[in-house]
Amino acid sequence: MNKVSLYIAKRYNTYTLLISIALISIVALLTGTLIYMSNTFVGLLKSSLYGDLTIGMGERLMIYSVCFCYILIQILIVYLFFNRVLKKLKPGKKLPVGLLIAVLCAIPAVIIQFTALSKTNIGGFASLILLSTGLLSLIIGLLSFLFSRRKITGVNIITSIAVFAITIASCALFIILSVFSGLEKMNIRLFTNVNPDLRVSPIKGKELPDIDKITKILDDDSQVLTYSKVIEEKVSIEFDDKQDIAYIKGIDPNYRYVVKVDTAVVYGSYFDFKNPYEILASDGVARRLQMYIDHQHTARLRMPKPGTGLIKTEEEAFNTAVASPIGVFIINDQFDKYVFAPIELTQILLNLQPDSAYAIEVRLKAGATPATAKTRLQKEFGNQIQVETRQDLDATFLKVMNVENLIIYLIFTLVIIIASFNLAGAIIIIIIDKKEQIKTIWGFGMPLKDIKQIFFQTGVLITLFSVVIGLIQGSIIGWMQNSFHLVMANPFVPFPFEFTILNYLTVTATVLLIGGTVSWLVSRKLPI
Repeated sequence: MNKVSLYIAKRYNTYTLLISIALISIVALLTGTLIYMSNTFVGLLKSSLYGDLTIGMGERLMIYSVCFCYILIQILIVYLFFNRVLKKLKPGKKLPVGLLIAVLCAIPAVIIQFTALSKTNIGGFASLILLSTGLLSLIIGLLSFLFSRRKITGVNIITSIAVFAITIASCALFIILSVFSGLEKMNIRLFTNVNPDLRVSPIKGKELPDIDKITKILDDDSQVLTYSKVIEEKVSIEFDDKQDIAYIKGIDPNYRYVVKVDTAVVYGSYFDFKNPYEILASDGVARRLQMYIDHQHTARLRMPKPGTGLIKTEEEAFNTAVASPIGVFIINDQFDKYVFAPIELTQILLNLQPDSAYAIEVRLKAGATPATAKTRLQKEFGNQIQVETRQDLDATFLKVMNVENLIIYLIFTLVIIIASFNLAGAIIIIIIDKKEQIKTIWGFGMPLKDIKQIFFQTGVLITLFSVVIGLIQGSIIGWMQNSFHLVMANPFVPFPFEFTILNYLTVTATVLLIGGTVSWLVSRKLPI
């Protein structure tokens, strides 16, 4: 590509700018199409396997990686044309012309990316990466031309390409790890607020047996601060001719002291528990049903009646209740299909006794150890009751987060390995370019081992420089995200970006290990 681009620029210098813009537009169009097709394929695959068209965080991050590949291609193409365009200009015209090329090359890319990515709801993130990472790298490349007094050679270009490739790969890995760290911390914090310290539930069946005995044990326990009876079941909700299947969770007045659900209400109000025929809907349920809070419109709740026999009418098949939506809450995706209601309403829908419950959620006093309390209460409750801590309730989610984090890390490690091929090519070109000098210093008696060490150290320095620039770029993007909330996970919560020493060390160690290995392998082969 280098020879072709230089040949075109040399023969048709007046058309170089138009050619570069056209190439960038074509690459952006192909990449945007690929992203859209990837999103569609992932959606169809999830729909066929799970009946769910929602694109999750793992799938989104996979699609984001395509954006990084596009940025790399964009930088490589523009970089090659910079050499010939700026070389023909006077020093005073290099800066404005170079910036003009960078901006003009970015405009069609941004337009095409927005067009393709708007259908996947991730256009903001991709455009942020494009503008901050892509243009920053282009400007760095431009400044290297402006302040370099040496003659631009093929070695300089290939080495710079290697630097750019490793820089972007390092930046991408750091961003992904930091976003996952932020998501993990945010979700743990959310689970801390929405999950109880302990949950008491039956091992067999749904309804708690001997509930009076259980509540007496909890009342007598010195480490229990308070507890709440809950009932959770699937329910059909109808609102203005729109229907949805959700989970209804019946709660009592103590629930707000066990789980701070009242603070999650973003519209409307929390229960006063004077009227049992009221519900709090999650943001997801409210959006799907286009539910609005005006105390005049009601929602119809249906739940199948237990028992057997022939069903003749709808009334015989379902227990039905009419309730008024009084508010909307937002917690996390796990509660996106939930509605809360007074426990009396769920008891009516399920034909349960007034004192019955499916589970009891417990809040411990400050300083109490959940694991110790679990062991003690489990002995008192016997074998028919199970006691779970918050860690037990969140175990599946945390495992999924760790697995996704590992998979994404391995994927981007593979990207870094691929990017390191540019480093191998750069070292090989340097060795070929310095072939005569190598023979000369070897002839003067310099050990071959020391000569190999020179090229090994050169590769390590290129890798170290690249990873430092990549971490700086990633840190800038993270600061922008935390300061200005440029990319939102939902209308109310921005994507979190967590700066941790572990992520810095992980990226540095990974890139240096790969770059050092490649440098060592390539430097072993000298033309002597």
